[in-house]
Amino acid sequence: MKIPQQQRGAALIMVLLIVAIMVVVAVGLTDGVRYSSQRLLNQRLMDQGYWYALGGERIAVFALEDVASDVVTALNQDWARKDIAFPIDGGSIAGLIIDEQACFNMNSLYRAEPANGEVEDVSAAELVFTALLENLEISPQRAEFIIGRTQDWIDEDFSPEGIYGAEDLTYTALDYPYLPANSLLDSISEMTLYAEFEEGEQKRITPFLCALPEVNTVINVNTITVDKSALLAAAIGNVLSPEELRVVLENRPENGWADIASFVTALNLSADETVPSKLLQGIGVKSHYFRGLADVFYEQRQMRLFSRVVLKNGKALVYGREYGEVF
Repeated sequence: MKIPQQQRGAALIMVLLIVAIMVVVAVGLTDGVRYSSQRLLNQRLMDQGYWYALGGERIAVFALEDVASDVVTALNQDWARKDIAFPIDGGSIAGLIIDEQACFNMNSLYRAEPANGEVEDVSAAELVFTALLENLEISPQRAEFIIGRTQDWIDEDFSPEGIYGAEDLTYTALDYPYLPANSLLDSISEMTLYAEFEEGEQKRITPFLCALPEVNTVINVNTITVDKSALLAAAIGNVLSPEELRVVLENRPENGWADIASFVTALNLSADETVPSKLLQGIGVKSHYFRGLADVFYEQRQMRLFSRVVLKNGKALVYGREYGEVF
């Protein structure tokens, strides 16, 4: 039987339509398989990079355990090397360890409720922080503001203290409301939530600050770098200027000062210049908190692992990890 011309054209169109659909489906399946394969490859390579980063972390732990029993932590020790790099198949691992006690611990501003009801007028930490901001040419009023906001942010109660205090009602009234942590700072980046930094302040202040998981820590005079002389000057009550402290740090013994008495002697203070005893308790020659970086380049991919390490009982314990860039 002869098929009409119009039906033959319709059949051809149907065949072409089916072929087009099959081509689209085939291309979609091919692309799906290709993307899935690439995604799995990327995941496998990043997982491998992560394990290499953990290997770099273990090297940092071993380096810190080597000095865990030493009475002095100084920059001549192996952990403080800046040129640590290891080749691996397909890339390399670079490492860096930073002493987190060569900075001002913002959590030291915490004020516990006094057992006898007597409140200290100004704590040593408040004196140091105010002096630090003075050395950075930031007004005492701004220092008082940041101190008040920090103390209310990290204390356990819900009532504002002082003229600059702020608690739940202050932060929940904002356009984008949130609640204060009411616990110790985990990161200096939290300060952006309450400090109300003025232009340029954050960039000037935060390089001198850190947030450690305890309140009573010391600033290590053996590991503080020359560019942080403003902090060291503040830590001793500004009895010497940051410029004078730069000279002291540049002439620091290679093995560091054996104790705080040796450090004070190196200051060559005159008879009428003394470091307040209240502040001497806030400086030391031994560190327990460190931050390690394992920077892995593997198969044209990068994995950065920041590890927070504490020395306890001769052991280096990792108590926190961060991935990627830390802001």
